[in-house]
Amino acid sequence: MKKTMKVALAATLMLSAASVARADQTINGAVGLPLNPTAQIPLPNGIRIQANYFDFDKDGGTKLYGVYGAGRVGGLPLEINGGLEKLSSDFGPLDKSGIAIGAKYLLTRETDPVGVRIAAGVGYSRALLKNVHAYVVGTKYFGDVNTAGGGRAPVIGHLGLRYDRFDADLGFLGDDTSSKLSLYGGVEVPLTGNGDFSAIGELQTKNNSFGGSRVPFSASVRFRPGTGEDRPFSASLGVQRQGLFNESRLFGQVGYSFDTGP
Repeated sequence: MKKTMKVALAATLMLSAASVARADQTINGAVGLPLNPTAQIPLPNGIRIQANYFDFDKDGGTKLYGVYGAGRVGGLPLEINGGLEKLSSDFGPLDKSGIAIGAKYLLTRETDPVGVRIAAGVGYSRALLKNVHAYVVGTKYFGDVNTAGGGRAPVIGHLGLRYDRFDADLGFLGDDTSSKLSLYGGVEVPLTGNGDFSAIGELQTKNNSFGGSRVPFSASVRFRPGTGEDRPFSASLGVQRQGLFNESRLFGQVGYSFDTGP
């Protein structure tokens, strides 16, 4: 009986870690949805690399693109993320490049794949108006994570509270700052039984206090081929509105996970 319980626990841990590891990265590199972090983190000693392209507005030609990495620190429930990014804009003062960096700590155990995981984190993006942010977020899996055993890929829900501070250097127009709390939620819904294709959606209350800001959102389709644990590659294409920029524009993400083992 004890042996059976140990085997079951080991299997649960493996499946839980696998489901956490196959998440993508945000606009600034944390593991999560396109715009906001989730309570998912990489496998122990695992690393994910991802390239992002976000188009923000047509008239100003403003785009954010970069390359990011997210890794787990040994066996600790701690994620470190960051990358190099550039905000390209026809409006000179906004045209900047720099680093993005962040950290996320998983507050709850990973031993129950049907339970709620809760994580808290912080991040900084120099290019995106010197954005400093902090958040707490919960993630819950609805269904079976073991697609290799014939199960259907789970629906995954996320709910978080976030604080953002932006510092806009507008050149001859002066500086402007914004500090605001927002609430965000998201869902990942498999379109195929094994989760090769999934629909990803998220919605957030206003994330800045600049005049004319609108509600951020993203809606996309993700392609992640493979079965069970073997899903290192993913690519997403969709539409988003980041909040600082009010147009709804295209974005794309391509990433790969390198799981180096415990």
